[in-house]
Amino acid sequence: MFAPTLFAADYIGQFEPNLVANKEDFEQVILKFVTRDKIKGSFDAAETAHLAASRIMDPRTQNYSVITLLIEQRGELPVLYVDLDGDNSLSPEEKHTLKPSESDNPYLWETTAELKMKEGIFKTCPVYLQYFKSVKMEKMGPEDRLVTQSTEVMARGTVDVRGKKVIVQYAYDAGKNKVNPQVGLLGVDMDGDGKVDMGAMSAESTKANEETVVFRVGDIYLATKKADVGKNQITVSEREAKDYKRQEVFINKEFPDFSFTDFEGKKRKFSEFRGKFVLLDIWGFWCGPCRRELPYIREANRRFGARNLVIVGLNTDEDYTVDSMKKGLTDAGMTWTNAQFTSVVQFLREGLRVNSFPTTFLISPEGKVLSISRVNRDEPSLRGSALLESLDKVLPTF
Repeated sequence: MFAPTLFAADYIGQFEPNLVANKEDFEQVILKFVTRDKIKGSFDAAETAHLAASRIMDPRTQNYSVITLLIEQRGELPVLYVDLDGDNSLSPEEKHTLKPSESDNPYLWETTAELKMKEGIFKTCPVYLQYFKSVKMEKMGPEDRLVTQSTEVMARGTVDVRGKKVIVQYAYDAGKNKVNPQVGLLGVDMDGDGKVDMGAMSAESTKANEETVVFRVGDIYLATKKADVGKNQITVSEREAKDYKRQEVFINKEFPDFSFTDFEGKKRKFSEFRGKFVLLDIWGFWCGPCRRELPYIREANRRFGARNLVIVGLNTDEDYTVDSMKKGLTDAGMTWTNAQFTSVVQFLREGLRVNSFPTTFLISPEGKVLSISRVNRDEPSLRGSALLESLDKVLPTF
């Protein structure tokens, strides 16, 4: 715990020399089968080795320009060569041996490549790479390989707050060599575990939209006043508790109660659904991924209603009339309770700070969060057909 203070204060810190990858944001890249004569440079590969290559995105430029070569040899760990220095040629120093993922997925391997920074205070720019061994997708040939890569980097620093080192980080614009704490991703290590959880619903991170975001660290509240890369200086100011609007959501903790108005004009409270398993879906007709999830949610409603499941939707369409939305809901077969956007907009934007759609929660009859629709988390999946499998496992059979 921090010692009490009688006045607000500013705290000064500095950036670390190496950028960090945002592992929550990624793109898929298909590596195409190649012969060794198509790749320049020196790399270790037996004649019988399988080679696949492509260009991955360079976070410094957002261009797909970094040559990457995957080598698979029987009896050996898979290897990735990544053109770290940008000379369009591979060398032994650019070899990365892939390791099994910490998620215990036997088909998932990972490594991090550190691209060189040519100037400024930051020395390296990381790309987090995952190889999905034996996984095939559409538009992939039998000899092609699938990898995902991080595409965003964060500038991380440390600020001394009342004698305690607090980690902060911000989305880094490599083209302009700057960060803007009022726009884009940012985060604070609020629990002191030495890292910032950049998950979509993590209380340690959010996406700022022309605003100053207040975070809680222990029992004090902090906001970044300025982050100057050129001067290598971070200024964080202490704020009052009333400035902190975030509704923190944690697995196995109670989901915050809130009020809303449904499309019949009835005033409701989320707590009235206690005693039921609740699939809380934050969605919009404007959102393509939301519409793609709809058939699975309809099926969940049909299949599991008798097993103590209810669905509650929080609509995010801004331009509508109540009558037109009611017709849209009927046409889409969305017979469950839905909240009008105007009645939940403040809760979504200031409380939950939802920036990704759809966002879905599974909540227990006691009101505790069982799962959040996030990638690579040890929680029941709430996406696609996996949603139905998860509900079948979690819900009582009676």
